[in-house]
Amino acid sequence: MSELSRKVEALLFVSSSPVTESDLREALGANGRGIRLALEELGRIFEGENHGVRLRSLAGGWIIETKPELSEIIERFSDNAGAKRVRLSRAAIETAAVIAKRQPVTRSEIDEIRGVNSSSPLAKLLELGLVKTAGRKKEGRPSLLYVTTVKFLEIFGIDSINDIPSLDEIDIGDEIREEEITS
Repeated sequence: MSELSRKVEALLFVSSSPVTESDLREALGANGRGIRLALEELGRIFEGENHGVRLRSLAGGWIIETKPELSEIIERFSDNAGAKRVRLSRAAIETAAVIAKRQPVTRSEIDEIRGVNSSSPLAKLLELGLVKTAGRKKEGRPSLLYVTTVKFLEIFGIDSINDIPSLDEIDIGDEIREEEITS
């Protein structure tokens, strides 16, 4: 493994959120081509059966994460370690999906799409940091606009807003670890 790949691996390992190629270039004083080659090398190394982690592009950056086939053992470990779970209600999941697909969007627009008041699920999503306000609508009533956050992308395993599946394709479990959301 090249020295640059070792350094990239170390930075990704200690980071609690996705690291962009730009951040890696700046931290390591390397050029873009060197960083891309280091990421490719890490990806090839982690692809082997002898590794429990993989390199993944997420939320506009890169992370090292455990391989999906090890999810059962990790879930058992987390359950045994006493990880608290937070249940997102169906209303919160629907509200998040509407915001993700229509952003920026006002609460009244969310209510209209869902056909019910979305104040409570929207408040929960704001509290968890999965959505945020992004200014006010300029025309009509000056209502707050809502958008998803980088934390939303991380929690739901989406690389960028462009990769958000259609409303019909969204299939997520309704339990998310509190530590994942609050950390």
